Amino acid sequence: MAKPPVNFTRSAASRIARVVREVEGGSRDSSGPANERPWTGASLPAAVFRVCTFTGSWSKGTTHVTTFYNVTTTPNTVTATNIFVDVNNCSNTNSTSATAACAIAKYDGTWYLIAAECC
Repeated sequence: MAKPPVNFTRSAASRIARVVREVEGGSRDSSGPANERPWTGASLPAAVFRVCTFTGSWSKGTTHVTTFYNVTTTPNTVTATNIFVDVNNCSNTNSTSATAACAIAKYDGTWYLIAAECC
């Protein structure tokens, strides 16, 4: 069933016309609406979850520098706190400098370890 046409009162039509005239008479120098592009690197919004890498072992109750996964522009690191369990990173080697993946989450301005690749 078709909807009936909208009827404007004289005052409503005048109000709409006044707003249209004001907008159309405004500055043409502004860029107007823009399509948002994905954020990268330092321009990231307040993220609450990130996939990162870290090196070496990470003991419970300590902080560790993590590097954002697939972000090459700097700054691309944050310090996160491990409140759960000791993480022994072996990444199929016995190197203390081996890199492993981890997931961190931000709460109240602080990053926390929530998952880690370990052995």
